[in-house]
Formats: sequence, C-alpha cells, structure tokens
Amino acid sequence: MKIYKKGNYIVFDSVNGVMKLEHANQVMVSKSTIDSNEFTFASDDLGIIKVLFSDIENENGDAYGSVSLFNDFILDSTGFKTTSGGSEVQYIGSLFGFPVAVNGVITLKENTTYIITKEVDLLGNRLVAGGVCNLFGLSSETSFLKSTGLGVGVPLLTSIYTIVLEKISFHDVDTCISIDGNTNLVALDWKAVNFINIPNVGVINSCDNFIFDTGSFLGSQGLRFTGSIGTVALNNSLFRGIGSAGNILELDASCVITRRFRVIYSSVVAFGSTVGVNVNSSATIPIEAYILDTVNFSGGSTYLSGVTSTDNKTLFINCVGITNTAVNGQMYMQDNSTETTIANTDDFVKVAGTTTASDDNSKYTMTDNRLTNNAIIQRKYLLTCTLSFDAGANNVCQFGFYDSKLGDIREPSKTKATANAGGRAENLTMSCVVNHSDTNYIEIHVRNTSATTNVTVTDMNVMITEIK
Repeated sequence: MKIYKKGNYIVFDSVNGVMKLEHANQVMVSKSTIDSNEFTFASDDLGIIKVLFSDIENENGDAYGSVSLFNDFILDSTGFKTTSGGSEVQYIGSLFGFPVAVNGVITLKENTTYIITKEVDLLGNRLVAGGVCNLFGLSSETSFLKSTGLGVGVPLLTSIYTIVLEKISFHDVDTCISIDGNTNLVALDWKAVNFINIPNVGVINSCDNFIFDTGSFLGSQGLRFTGSIGTVALNNSLFRGIGSAGNILELDASCVITRRFRVIYSSVVAFGSTVGVNVNSSATIPIEAYILDTVNFSGGSTYLSGVTSTDNKTLFINCVGITNTAVNGQMYMQDNSTETTIANTDDFVKVAGTTTASDDNSKYTMTDNRLTNNAIIQRKYLLTCTLSFDAGANNVCQFGFYDSKLGDIREPSKTKATANAGGRAENLTMSCVVNHSDTNYIEIHVRNTSATTNVTVTDMNVMITEIK
C-alpha cells in the first residue's frame, strides 16, 4: 500500500482503489506496542486497515526505509493524531473485538485503549475495567455501545480505576455506569459522551475529579454522586430527563464535595415528574461551591430540590428558570423601648434592643443588632439605615455603621440628628459602601454628643444589598 501526503490530503493507494482524506483528525493511527511493525489506520471512511510496515510504500513505490522514518512521517508531516507506545490500542467493530466474556463479564485490559468504530451490542454482557484504561469512539454520533438483554440494575460499565471516555454514546440499557473510587485514586475525564434512553445513568462513588464536557443525557436521568468527591464539573452539556419520577443529577446525603460542584453553560430539561438537580440538604459542600452558571432550565417540572439559592453553599448566576443567588441582609426594630446606655459624650456604643431578621435574607445571619456575612466571595455592598429615636430635649445624637473588618465606625456613615423639644427625632437616614465576605459584620452604633442622657432607638430598618 502506498501512503503519502499530497497537498492538504493524505493518500491511501491500494488494490482497492485510491482514497484521499484531509489529514487533520480524520484518521487515527496506532501501533499495538511501541516496538510493533504493524500499523492500524481507522476512520469513518476507511474503516479499519491493518498494514505491516514492510507493505507500506511512499508515492514513488519505495519503502520508507525504517519504522522510525515512517513514524516521523505520521507524526510530523501529516498531522495525524497517533496513539502509540507502551499501551495497547484495540479497534472494536463488534462484540468479538473485546476480550472473551467470562460469566457475562468482559474485563477491559489495563493500559489499553479501546476504540469503538460503530454500534456494538454486547448481547447481555457487561464491561469491567481491569485497570486504568480508555474507552473511545470515532464520534459520539457513530460509535455506540449497548447490551441487549442486560438485567435491570446491572451496570454496563463498572470500574474501580480511572477510565477516560471520549466520543462515544451508550444507549438502551437500564443502568449504565458504576464507578467506585474508594480503593484507588480515580479521575474521570469524559468528553463528548452521550447517554441515550437510559433511566438510571448510574453511580459515581468517590473520585478526585469528574469532568463531563460537551456531552448529553438524551431521555436519560439518574446520575447519582455519593462518597467523597473533589470536583464535579459539568460543562457545555444537555441534560434531558425521561419525565418519570427521579432526578437527572443527584448529590445524596452521604456526598462530600471537598472543592466544588459546578454546572456551567448547559441546559437542564426536566418535565413530568422528573427533578432537574437534587442536592440533598445533608450533602457537604463548601460555602458558595455549589455553582450553577448560565444554565437554562426548562420543561416545567421541578428544576431544583434540596439546597436552594438562599443557602450559603450556593452560587447561582445568569441562570434561566430558577432564582439566582443574591446576597442581602435586613434587620429591623419596631416600637422598641430598650434604652441604650450612654456613659459619656465621646464614645460610640451599640444600639440596644431586639432586632428581627427579614425572611428574605440570603447569605446573611442576624443576631442582636448584627448582620453577619456568610458569602465566601468578597463583594461590594451598599449599607442603608433609617431610624427614629428618643433622647434628651435638643440633644444631638450621632449614628454610624460599626464595621468588624475595619474595627471601627465607618467614617462616611456618621450622621447626626437633633432631637426636638420633646426629645424626639424621626427618619434619620445614613448609608455607606463596604467590601465584605464571610464572617464580616455590621452593627448600628450611637453616641449622644450633648449629654449622658440615654438614647432609645424606637424604630430602625437596616438593609445590606449587593452592588453589581
């Protein structure tokens, strides 16, 4: 067979005819081992061709001289993506391309890349990884795996090792995957992977990372995360359920996320009785590490369950169909009669009285005239306060926001008001801007600049709103 480059094309010239292909990523070239003299060429157009190096010629009909020279041609001249080296590469066009099943189990060999070239039916058998391995397709639109007759609840693919999936579709099984990273360090990088007509995608129990990029659930749901997981990152993907009871994505009560759970630039379609994303309220997630960014929810069913946008764990931004995260706090007093003790005319003291938190507070907690920030990301906030008070006749009182981050009264907030002859002043307003994050808090403080007469703040409304 003649194999050579012609312009922008790679040419395969054999007794079966001449085929020209644009070289970039259209053909996969491999050797079973680094020392092998047999090359395997595969593409949608070529199918699979195995050629001994001794049978390969250049355009002039001459041998390439050495395997090393031909390797240079493949790697440097054509732009082909070549997989070769110590790991074995197997092209799979049927069940019989896999290792022989034993009691219904096909054990995938360690350090082996399996490339599915078309639809392959495992006929009731299932795959179990025997070590770290790869399961690829040529395209998720042409490379399919299913297993007709596989039992309900029996996963098509089981692994306790790292397994990389790319450009492949699984379809029409009850349960697809079971990954358990409790024995070995498991990292899962899956790209262009589709799950089609699968009611229980499966379980990922503990792993370092799960990265799912440019994939889809098409009439599929039931991917459950449990155990200890570093990062779950789902990007640029479509998740469309089947309409029956269950969750498309779920973090159960035993799930511990140590870094982040993130879905970005994706769509979740939940209809019928299907729930889009269910993060159990008992799941462990760092503050603001449950991230939904630019996710479109549609279908009319329940989109989120468990942890909601007001929880300190969440950071929902630019999403459609759900309430995005807001960081805001409010506390108030009405008809308060507790006096604030004034010992001198110089020092500010915390306003006394029982404050009430607004039901709409998000990522702020309120205790005893104090609003505390619970958001891990530093943000800019506008503080506002309106109050009325009683003091001595014609006493001048000054109010301000005490800022724990500063350890003092915010200078721009200091505002004075003079009580009337009856000792009453109403509707004093003050405001200020701060940069706050987790554990920073504000309080309302007062000093009577005229006398040591006590001050009673009868009514007060304090608000903190995020400035975008």
